[in-house]
Amino acid sequence: MNEALVQLVALAEVDAGLRTLDGRLVDLEREEKRLRDRLAAEDEGFMRRQEAHQALRHSALAKSREADDTDEKIRTYQHKLDHDIIPYKEMEYLREQVTFLRGRLDELADEALQLMAEAEADEGKLREEEVAHEKRRGRLEEDLAALARRRAEIRAEQDALRLKRDELFQRVPARLRGHYARLLASGGSPVVPVVGGVCGGCHLRLVETTVEKVKADREVVTCEHCSRFLYLPPS
Repeated sequence: MNEALVQLVALAEVDAGLRTLDGRLVDLEREEKRLRDRLAAEDEGFMRRQEAHQALRHSALAKSREADDTDEKIRTYQHKLDHDIIPYKEMEYLREQVTFLRGRLDELADEALQLMAEAEADEGKLREEEVAHEKRRGRLEEDLAALARRRAEIRAEQDALRLKRDELFQRVPARLRGHYARLLASGGSPVVPVVGGVCGGCHLRLVETTVEKVKADREVVTCEHCSRFLYLPPS
């Protein structure tokens, strides 16, 4: 294989490697987004769980305050009945209220105790769930850290390949560099093998004279259909 073609093949291999690394970075970015979405969902889910527990605590405290307020109202009414001089109708009303409120106070006290018991039990569950949440969160953060390390490794590989590419590109004859760059920009490999008389890029059959030129290996030959550089792979 003539020297110019050797440099073109080597350059195409490096560019293929760079494309592969670019694809891996895209895959890593996609995976990172998926993990960050999972992490955000994990945090949001646990935050909602905490809010639900706080709502239960709030309900228990509110019910306890309602019981205290009812007890205070009973004491106020009873004090008025015991010590104030009031009209008969008001006295009857206050007695009815005291009787009613005492019954209601028992209900409120039971409800408050029940809610407090539920809140205490839920707090125990919440602590267990928090441990599980932190473990899941830790695993996701470890996965993200591993992705970051892999990204750094790939970028280091890219930097090394870019340096190698610059060296190879300078070795390619100046008259071929522009054509190579245009082929690279259009997608696919600019340098392809000839297999069974067919171009490895566009997969169209080459004319016999083109195939013979590739075999002779005295010049750099391009496909008459897609303009890619052609070479004969080792047998």
